[in-house]
Amino acid sequence: MKTATLSLTQLETRLFLREPMWLIFGLLFPSLLLLAMGFLFPGFDEPLPELDGERLIVVYTPTVIGLAMAMLSLMALPMTIASYREEGILRRMRTTPVHPARLLVAQVSTLAMVAVVGTAATIVVAALAFDVPLPESPVWFAVAFVMGLAAMLSLGLLVGAVSQTSTTAQVLGFALFFPMLFFAGVYVPRGIMSDSLTTISNLAPLGAAVQAMLDAWAGTTPSGQHLLVLGLYTAVFSVAAVRLFRWE
Repeated sequence: MKTATLSLTQLETRLFLREPMWLIFGLLFPSLLLLAMGFLFPGFDEPLPELDGERLIVVYTPTVIGLAMAMLSLMALPMTIASYREEGILRRMRTTPVHPARLLVAQVSTLAMVAVVGTAATIVVAALAFDVPLPESPVWFAVAFVMGLAAMLSLGLLVGAVSQTSTTAQVLGFALFFPMLFFAGVYVPRGIMSDSLTTISNLAPLGAAVQAMLDAWAGTTPSGQHLLVLGLYTAVFSVAAVRLFRWE
């Protein structure tokens, strides 16, 4: 017999697959962005002394994965929850035995599956198109990815929980999205950031996630500080989201 959470997750997955914009951004955009960077930007596939001889395309592969995490977590997730509230869907669900946490779990599960598929596609594209090596520590990469995704989705849940309308969710999501990209190394690679910026980036959820994935990619165990930061963010944001969640 299906549980309520499983039924909700299946429903949310079907609804997500009907939204071409989020489907493209979640599954295809990371790979397409990596292809564009590698083929259109000169020197992207060449070793750089500033990065200890590493190719920029190798450094940016985990960064692009982090960017996709941010898009799903800070844009798709809170806007969906807020639109349900705005359209009265949550109010109608209030009359059922469904607990708010079940809806949040269903949303998170759906986007997590999309993130996993999109990340796998990005890794395959990077390997085939640019000969980017696979993560040397796949287990630690999986740990870093899961913890990073959990932290970002928890933040997205919190934004959705406090946003009364989809417009509010969009504004708050964008307000968090662009600083997150900076700390993740999208605009300036983390390897050439100043010490002060690196320190701040290590305390940001997406910055910590990307650095943990970079470490695992290079065969190094991610720093305990980065994993601790991600764990703390996940705990705080998820608890706050459940407590602040309102049907109307």
